[in-house]
Amino acid sequence: MVLLVEGAPLPRCPASTDDFFACWPQVAEAGRNFAGQKVRPVEARHALYVGQGEFGVVPGGDPRVRVVGSDDATTCHMVVVRHPSGTVAVAHFDGSRGEEAALGDMVAKIMGIEGHGEGLEVSVVGGYQPERGSKEAARAEAEQLSLKLLEALVRHECHFRLCVWCTCRLNTTQSASGPHPRVYGVAVEIQSGTLFPAHFKMQEPDMPLRSASRWMAGGRHPLDLYDHSSGTITIHPFHCSEADLFAVYLKLPDDVLLRNFSTSPKVEPPHFCQELRRVFKVFVDHPRPLESLFVGNRPKKYAISASGVWEPVQ
Repeated sequence: MVLLVEGAPLPRCPASTDDFFACWPQVAEAGRNFAGQKVRPVEARHALYVGQGEFGVVPGGDPRVRVVGSDDATTCHMVVVRHPSGTVAVAHFDGSRGEEAALGDMVAKIMGIEGHGEGLEVSVVGGYQPERGSKEAARAEAEQLSLKLLEALVRHECHFRLCVWCTCRLNTTQSASGPHPRVYGVAVEIQSGTLFPAHFKMQEPDMPLRSASRWMAGGRHPLDLYDHSSGTITIHPFHCSEADLFAVYLKLPDDVLLRNFSTSPKVEPPHFCQELRRVFKVFVDHPRPLESLFVGNRPKKYAISASGVWEPVQ
Protein backbone atom coordinates (compact mmCIF):
# COMPACT_ATOMS: atom_id res chain seq x y z
CA MET A 1 0.00 0.00 0.00
CA VAL A 2 2.45 2.60 -1.25
CA LEU A 3 2.24 5.82 -3.24
CA LEU A 4 5.80 6.67 -4.22
CA VAL A 5 6.37 10.41 -4.24
CA GLU A 6 9.80 11.62 -5.33
CA GLY A 7 10.97 8.05 -4.83
CA ALA A 8 9.78 7.82 -1.20
CA PRO A 9 6.55 6.31 0.14
CA LEU A 10 3.75 8.64 1.20
CA PRO A 11 2.91 7.17 4.62
CA ARG A 12 -0.51 8.77 5.02
CA CYS A 13 -2.87 11.19 3.39
CA PRO A 14 -1.91 14.83 4.14
CA ALA A 15 -4.31 17.18 5.88
CA SER A 16 -4.57 19.44 2.81
CA THR A 17 -3.22 19.75 -0.70
CA ASP A 18 -1.22 22.80 0.41
CA ASP A 19 0.47 20.60 3.03
CA PHE A 20 1.13 18.00 0.34
CA PHE A 21 2.75 20.53 -1.99
CA ALA A 22 4.76 22.09 0.84
CA CYS A 23 6.16 18.72 1.94
CA TRP A 24 6.90 17.59 -1.63
CA PRO A 25 8.20 20.64 -3.54
CA GLN A 26 9.16 18.58 -6.60
CA VAL A 27 5.52 17.50 -6.91
CA ALA A 28 4.46 21.14 -6.84
CA GLU A 29 7.07 22.05 -9.44
CA ALA A 30 6.01 19.20 -11.76
CA GLY A 31 2.36 20.24 -11.38
CA ARG A 32 3.14 23.87 -12.24
CA ASN A 33 5.19 22.77 -15.24
CA PHE A 34 2.37 20.58 -16.51
CA ALA A 35 -0.21 23.35 -16.11
CA GLY A 36 2.08 25.68 -18.01
CA GLN A 37 2.13 23.53 -21.13
CA LYS A 38 0.16 24.59 -24.19
CA VAL A 39 -3.24 22.92 -24.56
CA ARG A 40 -3.29 20.58 -27.55
CA PRO A 41 -6.46 19.90 -29.57
CA VAL A 42 -7.37 16.22 -30.01
CA GLU A 43 -8.97 15.13 -33.26
CA ALA A 44 -11.96 12.78 -33.21
CA ARG A 45 -10.34 9.97 -35.19
CA HIS A 46 -8.70 7.18 -33.20
CA ALA A 47 -9.65 8.90 -29.91
CA LEU A 48 -11.41 7.45 -26.86
CA TYR A 49 -13.21 10.23 -25.00
CA VAL A 50 -13.91 9.54 -21.31
CA GLY A 51 -16.84 11.51 -19.92
CA GLN A 52 -17.74 12.46 -16.36
CA GLY A 53 -18.43 9.37 -14.28
CA GLU A 54 -16.61 7.07 -16.72
CA PHE A 55 -13.23 5.38 -17.04
CA GLY A 56 -11.58 3.72 -20.01
CA VAL A 57 -8.67 1.27 -20.27
CA VAL A 58 -6.72 0.98 -23.52
CA PRO A 59 -3.97 -1.63 -24.14
CA GLY A 60 -0.65 -0.35 -25.43
CA GLY A 61 -1.08 -2.33 -28.63
CA ASP A 62 -4.68 -1.31 -29.34
CA PRO A 63 -4.99 -1.03 -33.14
CA ARG A 64 -7.92 1.41 -32.98
CA VAL A 65 -7.26 3.97 -30.21
CA ARG A 66 -4.25 6.26 -30.41
CA VAL A 67 -5.29 8.84 -27.80
CA VAL A 68 -7.40 8.53 -24.64
CA GLY A 69 -8.45 11.33 -22.33
CA SER A 70 -11.10 13.67 -20.98
CA ASP A 71 -11.87 17.36 -20.58
CA ASP A 72 -14.44 19.88 -19.27
CA ALA A 73 -13.24 19.31 -15.69
CA THR A 74 -13.59 22.21 -13.25
CA THR A 75 -13.93 20.70 -9.77
CA CYS A 76 -13.70 17.17 -11.25
CA HIS A 77 -10.37 15.32 -11.38
CA MET A 78 -8.95 13.21 -14.19
CA VAL A 79 -6.86 10.23 -13.08
CA VAL A 80 -4.38 8.54 -15.41
CA VAL A 81 -2.82 5.18 -14.54
CA ARG A 82 -0.21 3.81 -16.95
CA HIS A 83 1.59 0.47 -17.04
CA PRO A 84 5.23 0.62 -18.19
CA SER A 85 4.34 -1.73 -21.05
CA GLY A 86 1.86 0.78 -22.43
CA THR A 87 -1.66 0.06 -21.17
CA VAL A 88 -3.37 3.28 -20.05
CA ALA A 89 -6.45 3.91 -17.91
CA VAL A 90 -8.14 7.33 -17.71
CA ALA A 91 -10.98 8.22 -15.33
CA HIS A 92 -13.07 11.38 -14.92
CA PHE A 93 -14.15 11.52 -11.27
CA ASP A 94 -16.68 14.05 -9.98
CA GLY A 95 -16.43 13.31 -6.27
CA SER A 96 -19.86 11.71 -5.97
CA ARG A 97 -18.90 8.19 -4.90
CA GLY A 98 -17.10 5.02 -5.89
CA GLU A 99 -13.68 6.43 -6.79
CA GLU A 100 -11.70 3.95 -4.71
CA ALA A 101 -13.61 0.96 -6.11
CA ALA A 102 -13.26 2.31 -9.65
CA LEU A 103 -9.52 2.76 -9.14
CA GLY A 104 -9.37 -0.88 -8.09
CA ASP A 105 -11.29 -1.90 -11.21
CA MET A 106 -8.93 0.13 -13.40
CA VAL A 107 -5.86 -1.51 -11.90
CA ALA A 108 -7.42 -4.98 -12.09
CA LYS A 109 -8.16 -4.47 -15.77
CA ILE A 110 -4.62 -3.24 -16.44
CA MET A 111 -3.24 -6.29 -14.66
CA GLY A 112 -5.55 -8.54 -16.66
CA ILE A 113 -4.10 -7.11 -19.87
CA GLU A 114 -0.45 -6.91 -18.82
CA GLY A 115 -0.27 -9.86 -16.42
CA HIS A 116 1.05 -7.84 -13.46
CA GLY A 117 0.75 -4.43 -11.81
CA GLU A 118 4.39 -3.60 -11.20
CA GLY A 119 5.71 -0.15 -12.06
CA LEU A 120 2.35 1.59 -12.36
CA GLU A 121 2.52 5.35 -12.91
CA VAL A 122 -0.25 7.69 -11.78
CA SER A 123 -1.09 11.29 -12.65
CA VAL A 124 -4.00 13.39 -11.36
CA VAL A 125 -5.15 16.66 -12.91
CA GLY A 126 -8.17 18.86 -12.20
CA GLY A 127 -9.95 21.08 -9.76
CA TYR A 128 -9.05 24.66 -8.91
CA GLN A 129 -8.97 26.97 -5.89
CA PRO A 130 -12.13 29.13 -5.88
CA GLU A 131 -12.28 32.74 -4.80
CA ARG A 132 -11.85 33.08 -1.05
CA GLY A 133 -15.15 33.63 0.73
CA SER A 134 -17.25 32.28 -2.15
CA LYS A 135 -19.81 29.50 -1.92
CA GLU A 136 -17.51 27.34 -4.03
CA ALA A 137 -14.66 27.88 -1.59
CA ALA A 138 -16.90 26.96 1.34
CA ARG A 139 -17.83 23.66 -0.33
CA ALA A 140 -14.16 22.95 -1.18
CA GLU A 141 -15.22 20.18 -3.57
CA ALA A 142 -11.94 20.03 -5.47
CA GLU A 143 -9.90 19.95 -2.27
CA GLN A 144 -12.02 17.13 -0.84
CA LEU A 145 -11.75 15.11 -4.04
CA SER A 146 -7.96 15.54 -4.16
CA LEU A 147 -7.63 14.23 -0.62
CA LYS A 148 -10.06 11.39 -1.31
CA LEU A 149 -7.94 10.28 -4.27
CA LEU A 150 -4.69 10.58 -2.32
CA GLU A 151 -6.21 8.41 0.41
CA ALA A 152 -7.38 5.84 -2.14
CA LEU A 153 -3.93 5.61 -3.71
CA VAL A 154 -2.22 5.28 -0.32
CA ARG A 155 -4.66 2.51 0.68
CA HIS A 156 -4.43 0.53 -2.57
CA GLU A 157 -2.51 -2.75 -2.53
CA CYS A 158 -0.41 -1.79 -5.58
CA HIS A 159 2.57 0.53 -5.68
CA PHE A 160 2.12 3.70 -7.74
CA ARG A 161 4.83 6.10 -8.84
CA LEU A 162 3.46 9.63 -8.85
CA CYS A 163 4.27 11.49 -12.08
CA VAL A 164 1.99 14.55 -12.06
CA TRP A 165 -0.31 15.95 -9.39
CA CYS A 166 -1.80 19.17 -10.74
CA THR A 167 -4.88 20.03 -8.70
CA CYS A 168 -6.37 22.86 -6.64
CA ARG A 169 -3.83 25.67 -6.14
CA LEU A 170 -1.45 24.33 -8.78
CA ASN A 171 -4.26 24.24 -11.35
CA THR A 172 -5.50 27.76 -10.65
CA THR A 173 -4.85 30.96 -12.57
CA GLN A 174 -6.19 34.46 -12.05
CA SER A 175 -8.02 36.63 -14.55
CA ALA A 176 -10.10 39.80 -14.40
CA SER A 177 -13.15 37.66 -13.60
CA GLY A 178 -11.41 35.77 -10.79
CA PRO A 179 -9.70 32.38 -10.37
CA HIS A 180 -10.33 29.55 -12.82
CA PRO A 181 -8.67 26.26 -13.81
CA ARG A 182 -5.50 26.38 -15.88
CA VAL A 183 -6.09 22.90 -17.31
CA TYR A 184 -9.58 21.61 -18.15
CA GLY A 185 -8.57 18.39 -19.92
CA VAL A 186 -5.83 15.80 -20.34
CA ALA A 187 -4.97 13.16 -22.89
CA VAL A 188 -2.42 10.37 -23.28
CA GLU A 189 -0.78 9.21 -26.49
CA ILE A 190 -1.02 5.43 -26.28
CA GLN A 191 2.15 4.64 -28.22
CA SER A 192 4.49 7.09 -26.48
CA GLY A 193 2.75 7.42 -23.11
CA THR A 194 2.97 11.22 -23.36
CA LEU A 195 0.52 13.05 -21.07
CA PHE A 196 -0.53 16.55 -22.10
CA PRO A 197 -3.19 19.22 -21.44
CA ALA A 198 -5.89 18.65 -24.02
CA HIS A 199 -9.11 19.85 -25.56
CA PHE A 200 -11.19 17.29 -27.46
CA LYS A 201 -12.70 18.71 -30.64
CA MET A 202 -15.52 16.15 -30.43
CA GLN A 203 -16.87 14.01 -27.59
CA GLU A 204 -17.69 10.78 -29.36
CA PRO A 205 -19.62 8.57 -29.54
CA ASP A 206 -23.05 9.96 -28.56
CA MET A 207 -22.05 11.85 -25.43
CA PRO A 208 -25.58 13.20 -24.77
CA LEU A 209 -27.02 9.68 -24.58
CA ARG A 210 -24.10 8.47 -22.45
CA SER A 211 -24.66 11.40 -20.08
CA ALA A 212 -28.40 10.71 -19.97
CA SER A 213 -27.68 7.10 -19.06
CA ARG A 214 -25.35 8.16 -16.25
CA TRP A 215 -27.93 10.72 -15.05
CA MET A 216 -30.57 8.01 -14.70
CA ALA A 217 -28.07 5.78 -12.89
CA GLY A 218 -27.89 8.42 -10.17
CA GLY A 219 -24.11 8.87 -10.23
CA ARG A 220 -23.35 5.44 -8.85
CA HIS A 221 -20.06 3.60 -9.35
CA PRO A 222 -18.09 5.09 -12.29
CA LEU A 223 -18.71 3.18 -15.50
CA ASP A 224 -16.13 1.04 -17.31
CA LEU A 225 -16.58 2.58 -20.75
CA TYR A 226 -14.51 0.65 -23.28
CA ASP A 227 -14.35 -3.03 -24.28
CA HIS A 228 -10.86 -3.23 -25.72
CA SER A 229 -11.31 -6.78 -27.00
CA SER A 230 -14.00 -5.68 -29.47
CA GLY A 231 -13.25 -1.95 -29.70
CA THR A 232 -16.78 -1.08 -28.57
CA ILE A 233 -18.72 1.19 -26.24
CA THR A 234 -22.12 0.07 -24.95
CA ILE A 235 -24.94 2.28 -23.61
CA HIS A 236 -27.35 0.15 -21.62
CA PRO A 237 -31.14 0.68 -21.56
CA PHE A 238 -32.56 3.00 -18.95
CA HIS A 239 -36.01 4.15 -17.87
CA CYS A 240 -37.09 7.80 -17.66
CA SER A 241 -40.01 8.91 -15.49
CA GLU A 242 -39.43 12.69 -15.46
CA ALA A 243 -39.67 13.80 -19.10
CA ASP A 244 -41.99 16.69 -18.20
CA LEU A 245 -39.46 18.01 -15.70
CA PHE A 246 -36.67 17.88 -18.27
CA ALA A 247 -38.89 19.81 -20.68
CA VAL A 248 -38.93 22.61 -18.08
CA TYR A 249 -35.16 22.38 -17.62
CA LEU A 250 -34.69 22.67 -21.37
CA LYS A 251 -36.24 26.14 -21.39
CA LEU A 252 -34.24 27.57 -18.50
CA PRO A 253 -31.83 30.45 -19.26
CA ASP A 254 -28.08 29.95 -19.00
CA ASP A 255 -27.65 31.68 -15.65
CA VAL A 256 -30.26 29.43 -14.02
CA LEU A 257 -28.70 26.28 -15.51
CA LEU A 258 -25.27 27.30 -14.28
CA ARG A 259 -26.54 28.16 -10.82
CA ASN A 260 -28.41 24.87 -10.39
CA PHE A 261 -26.45 22.29 -12.36
CA SER A 262 -22.82 23.31 -11.91
CA THR A 263 -20.44 23.05 -8.97
CA SER A 264 -18.45 25.96 -10.46
CA PRO A 265 -20.80 28.26 -12.42
CA LYS A 266 -18.25 31.05 -12.89
CA VAL A 267 -15.66 28.90 -14.65
CA GLU A 268 -17.55 26.39 -16.79
CA PRO A 269 -16.45 26.15 -20.44
CA PRO A 270 -18.58 28.21 -22.88
CA HIS A 271 -20.44 25.17 -24.22
CA PHE A 272 -21.60 23.91 -20.79
CA CYS A 273 -25.23 25.01 -21.12
CA GLN A 274 -25.49 23.89 -24.73
CA GLU A 275 -24.24 20.40 -23.87
CA LEU A 276 -26.52 20.20 -20.83
CA ARG A 277 -29.54 21.04 -23.01
CA ARG A 278 -28.52 18.26 -25.41
CA VAL A 279 -28.80 15.81 -22.49
CA PHE A 280 -32.20 17.20 -21.46
CA LYS A 281 -33.37 16.89 -25.07
CA VAL A 282 -32.67 13.15 -24.98
CA PHE A 283 -35.26 12.80 -22.22
CA VAL A 284 -37.72 15.17 -23.88
CA ASP A 285 -37.47 13.50 -27.29
CA HIS A 286 -37.57 10.01 -25.79
CA PRO A 287 -39.92 10.01 -22.77
CA ARG A 288 -40.15 6.23 -23.13
CA PRO A 289 -36.58 5.30 -24.07
CA LEU A 290 -37.24 1.58 -23.73
CA GLU A 291 -39.69 1.92 -26.62
CA SER A 292 -37.90 4.43 -28.85
CA LEU A 293 -34.17 4.06 -28.14
CA PHE A 294 -33.71 0.58 -26.71
CA VAL A 295 -36.30 -1.41 -28.61
CA GLY A 296 -36.52 -4.97 -27.30
CA ASN A 297 -34.37 -3.88 -24.35
CA ARG A 298 -31.34 -3.94 -26.64
CA PRO A 299 -28.44 -1.64 -25.72
CA LYS A 300 -26.88 0.88 -28.05
CA LYS A 301 -23.43 -0.21 -29.17
CA TYR A 302 -20.73 1.71 -31.02
CA ALA A 303 -17.53 0.37 -32.56
CA ILE A 304 -14.42 2.21 -33.59
CA SER A 305 -13.57 1.34 -37.17
CA ALA A 306 -10.16 0.66 -38.68
CA SER A 307 -10.19 4.28 -39.89
CA GLY A 308 -10.73 5.49 -36.31
CA VAL A 309 -14.35 6.64 -36.63
CA TRP A 310 -17.00 5.67 -34.08
CA GLU A 311 -19.99 4.02 -35.79
CA PRO A 312 -23.23 2.45 -34.51
CA VAL A 313 -23.29 -1.34 -34.48
CA GLN A 314 -26.48 -2.64 -36.08
